[in-house]
Amino acid sequence: MEKLVVIMEKYLMPMSNKIAGNRYVIGARGFMMSMPVLIVGSLCIIIADFPSPAYQDFMTGVFGDAWSTWCWDIVFPATIGLVALISLIGIPYNLAKELDIPVLPPITLSLTAYFLLIPVVDGGFSTDDFSASSLFLAMLVAIFVTEIYHHMLKSKWTIKMPGSVPSFVSNQFEALTPATLVLIIFLGIRFIFAATSFHTASDFIFQMLQKPLTNVGTSLPGTLIANFFNSFLWLFGIHGTNVVSSVFNPMWASAALENLTAYKAGETLKYIVTMDYTNFFMFLGGTGLTLPLCFIMMFGCKSKRIKSVGKIAVLPGIFNVNEPIIFGLPIVLNPIMIIPFFLAPIVSILVSYAAMYFGIVPYPTGVSIPWTTPAPIGGWLMTGSWLGGALQLVVLFLAGIIYYPFIKMLDNKYLAEEEAADSEANKEVIE
Repeated sequence: MEKLVVIMEKYLMPMSNKIAGNRYVIGARGFMMSMPVLIVGSLCIIIADFPSPAYQDFMTGVFGDAWSTWCWDIVFPATIGLVALISLIGIPYNLAKELDIPVLPPITLSLTAYFLLIPVVDGGFSTDDFSASSLFLAMLVAIFVTEIYHHMLKSKWTIKMPGSVPSFVSNQFEALTPATLVLIIFLGIRFIFAATSFHTASDFIFQMLQKPLTNVGTSLPGTLIANFFNSFLWLFGIHGTNVVSSVFNPMWASAALENLTAYKAGETLKYIVTMDYTNFFMFLGGTGLTLPLCFIMMFGCKSKRIKSVGKIAVLPGIFNVNEPIIFGLPIVLNPIMIIPFFLAPIVSILVSYAAMYFGIVPYPTGVSIPWTTPAPIGGWLMTGSWLGGALQLVVLFLAGIIYYPFIKMLDNKYLAEEEAADSEANKEVIE
């Protein structure tokens, strides 16, 4: 174990830090700026589409015809329907801060470049180009434009104003040359794609990049790989969720938003693995599905050390936060707990994926639920069915069965150590 720790510290720790600290990964996290409106919009969908005929009849009686349109026709386009557009603000902002350059010009130029690429329909722009179907295009445009601006500033290919000019004004003049180059480049890209069978850059990115990547990242093997690296990094005290989410979140989010679009249209949902699926099945109770472990520690163990950690960890665990048990038990570098820590989330993924694949439990609707939502509420809301919540309880029960023999083994070990320490202390008192 010590040799493995040395190898991890020498090779894996720097690699994971490099991935998490990569400026493009940090920039892409600007997509998360849309999370507040995604959650608010999703909560409105839950309220508007609550699956109860009596409830729907009552609300229609109170609000009239407006009840059937207020959410999907007004709130949805203004919140969830703007995810790509919001990313054009959040990603340049994050990346510009990482590059230590002014943040407003990259945001402005990213918006301009994006509108140069998307098609004009009947003299205007389609709201579809602001939604999930164009998310990857928005991300690529934002990163590319910000890099152009950064490179031109670094190379001093800008218009310099006297020092007496306020920085807000001088920054805008500095952006004139990059703005000209961005216009030329993206106008050229637009005409190039117009001459192809794809017609638009957004269709090309969706068909050739976004769709294939999403299919891979949301497949069962892709999900199991993501879970493996998440658990593996946590075993050595590295925040695996941050590393894995940096890579997979755009794919999981895109899948969720595609499901939501299909749900809105009354069409068949395509994806099982979405951001909410991973939150409420892969990360249920925290990485490793440790929530049932907390209850076993509290009520099924005799060691004072284990019982006290269980009491501290159970409340955060209910809300899917499990750092207290990972570092308090600990699970980190604990050879006894390695097997269940890996095995529990694998079983959860396999069981939940199979239950949805075979039609026992509905697919995630794409409605965004706060990741701290406790089970079984989270599973119920994400699928729009009580079966989703019941499935969470099933996988938690299975995780408890997996953890039980291992925590009892550790409990016996710690109990023996505590009894030996108490015996030694009593001897010293008698002497």
